[in-house]
Amino acid sequence: MAAKTLWEPLMTDSLSMPFKDRLILITPCSQDYLESVTACCANMARLCGMADRALDRCLLVAEELFMHMTSQCTLTGYPGQCRLELGVLPDGLELCFTTDHLAYDPEKDQDYSLDSVLENGDAEGLGLHLIKAYAQSITLTKKGRDQTLCLIMAGGGGGELGARPWSRLVPSLAGGVRLSPMEYKGKRIHRLDDEHSGKSFRVRALAHQALTLIDGKTSFGSIMARTLKVMPEVTWNQVEDLFEVLIDNNLVTLKELPRRQAEFQVKQEMDAASLRALEAYRKAGEEEDTK
Repeated sequence: MAAKTLWEPLMTDSLSMPFKDRLILITPCSQDYLESVTACCANMARLCGMADRALDRCLLVAEELFMHMTSQCTLTGYPGQCRLELGVLPDGLELCFTTDHLAYDPEKDQDYSLDSVLENGDAEGLGLHLIKAYAQSITLTKKGRDQTLCLIMAGGGGGELGARPWSRLVPSLAGGVRLSPMEYKGKRIHRLDDEHSGKSFRVRALAHQALTLIDGKTSFGSIMARTLKVMPEVTWNQVEDLFEVLIDNNLVTLKELPRRQAEFQVKQEMDAASLRALEAYRKAGEEEDTK
């Protein structure tokens, strides 16, 4: 049985092309398909603009969860399949695994001992242990035998080891800086005025797109992602360089959001058969009451 996708994964490192927001991969729970899972995750993470450190964390989590499912299939002797849905978010990547072979429980601490690793170098279980540290939020939905585990992984062009943690920075126009429309060579453009320096700047297309999204509430990561959607010919580095210039010239100020801790949520949903049985039971009770 071959893995299948609802559209072909983009096998490219370029961010300068249009991209789709979601990808679905359906594959057997078998180690033979691990490469397909990690390839899809890697390409969608790059579309999010993830830096190397964030991408590595995303791949570690995806690999550990998929291998966990395959090991559950081996333990039970029951073959199964995995549905992986990946979604591009303004500040990162959403990974959703749906399978009936999932023993991982985000509400419980995973079996992992640092002492044992230091003694014999066996890091088994490390990836599952680190999921809570790496994910921004974790939601587990149980519906009959099927369980869907959704994780939000932080992205950001600069990455946590880069110059700036873009996904946690919120920009505002500096005091005395104003963006206003103007006419130039018969075209309507915008001008950036800095009353402190007395300088004015004609705003080109990229700067105009980015500056109009700055509202003191939206993070740089979100602004970057939305800019790339509107201007697919632009690369992440170009947007990042623009913001560096704006900050260095004191045209934009910023505040850093606190680092988010992982949020856990476990939901129990009834499957279709259970809902039908419950409805039949309810109707039988109503008929009995009318007799």
